[in-house]
Amino acid sequence: MAAGALTLPAAAQTYGDTLLASVAAKHRGIASIRIDATGKGARRITVTRGKESGVSATAPLSNAVGEPIGSFTITSKRKVAAGPIAAELARRIYVADNLIEPDPFVVGASRSPRAQALVDAMIDRFPDLVTLAMHVALPGKENTIIASNFGRIGKLADGDDADVIARGTIRKEVTNGGRRLAVELPMLDAGGRAIGALSTSFTMATPADEARAYARAIAVRDALAARIPLLAALAK
Repeated sequence: MAAGALTLPAAAQTYGDTLLASVAAKHRGIASIRIDATGKGARRITVTRGKESGVSATAPLSNAVGEPIGSFTITSKRKVAAGPIAAELARRIYVADNLIEPDPFVVGASRSPRAQALVDAMIDRFPDLVTLAMHVALPGKENTIIASNFGRIGKLADGDDADVIARGTIRKEVTNGGRRLAVELPMLDAGGRAIGALSTSFTMATPADEARAYARAIAVRDALAARIPLLAALAK
């Protein structure tokens, strides 16, 4: 997995807790971590981990679209640059309110370690990739989100997801005031078999970027397929 990837624990109280646990696991010298953000309706959101000790460093925090949402602060015995860590976190926050959503999103659900590793690899490989989620029915289970870069693990597939899976439909929508293209398309294994639905979205500088962003969604789908021999591989 790429060096910038965050390996998310299987469970935590909130998605923000999960992200901070991952930062703590990767950066052992950090004593405390704090996110201060503004959510929907000007809601103030604070997520913390550890006890403040040592030198403090703060950096602006954005979401995956590049919109500012707050600040990221760490303390450690020796000064650690907060900016690069905040940039990694930004790729894994679609909206600030993701931080206070339950993780897993549905009680009893769990993220697939293999699927999450693949999501992390794609996030690091495609810098313009905003969101990525796998809607998959693992053997003996319902179709849910088993891995993503914004949480909501265990969320059941909706009608749009089911349509993509059953009919092979590709759904496109321009959002965020024309700055993002969302593309949901059939998720394939290495043999070309449909194994679920893949939700993606990419940044767009102008409306003319739509064709490029769509091509990038196909590229992500194909890159993932090459690394999934069979559906059962995602259950590991």
